[in-house]
Amino acid sequence: MTVPDWRRLHLAALLAALVRPARPPRGSGADAPAALGPRDGGAADDGATNPHERTAGRARPVPPQLVTLGWAPARQSDQTTCGSTVLLMLAATGDPALATWLETGELPPGLPPHRVPPEITRRVAAADAAGRMAAAQRHVKWRTGARGLGRLRWPAALGTPPWTAAREARFPGVRYRGVPVDDASPSAAVLLGRAREATLAGVPVPLYTGGDLGRGLATAVPRHVVLAVPPPADAPHRGHDRAGRPVLHLYDPSDGRVHQVRLADLLARTGPHPALGGWTHVVWILLPEPLGRVRSLAPTGPAGQSGHPIP
Repeated sequence: MTVPDWRRLHLAALLAALVRPARPPRGSGADAPAALGPRDGGAADDGATNPHERTAGRARPVPPQLVTLGWAPARQSDQTTCGSTVLLMLAATGDPALATWLETGELPPGLPPHRVPPEITRRVAAADAAGRMAAAQRHVKWRTGARGLGRLRWPAALGTPPWTAAREARFPGVRYRGVPVDDASPSAAVLLGRAREATLAGVPVPLYTGGDLGRGLATAVPRHVVLAVPPPADAPHRGHDRAGRPVLHLYDPSDGRVHQVRLADLLARTGPHPALGGWTHVVWILLPEPLGRVRSLAPTGPAGQSGHPIP
């Protein structure tokens, strides 16, 4: 039975209709659906919900991988800190000082005060990794709550809105821009493809997930946040499954695991997916954009070359 279109509506789908459609890069030679299909010689889409690898003619799920920090699972501390956890893990991926602090509770010796990661507050005195993770999540949530509704704070019970997440998200060399997504539209394939290309370049991408009117009005808004992360550098089929189909690696803070998901399985969904935190749709993407060239503040030497950069 075909699900009526109205049941699949959600807020981001309505907003996405007002945004200029995303198009494949010029010269790609393929439209978005072809880009998400099997590569030459690959197996056809079997319509499965979870990613699969072909082994001896049968499908085998790729098990999710648990993420740990200092032996503690990297999970959100409560029902409202999924966005905070994703922003924390995003920053730690590109900031060795933050990653070291989360693991050990110590910052690199001699680190200048202005280099202390903004996710850390001096009030944090947790003895273990789980405590540091929870404290940093609360601090990130406090930061993203500021000016969430104009000059007013965003209600803490509602987690992290996409616009303040984009403002606070940090990774070297990029800034983030929030884009609403309708996973049933042609633009969704292009946007998810861009997210995948970013992860292949080593840049994580936050994705908001949610439900639709079919599950009730309260679910038809962004409800959860996951993080598309770079695939392992030594993966034999980096960015693809064994059948050659494009995949994303999604870190879900609710279970602290990284799930491998085919891009095609994230389009025009009608049911929940474990990699989306149990929600049905990708509804918002924080896409990375390269920062413009910034004039160096380092002093210029007598030969006209920059001196040592400011740490």
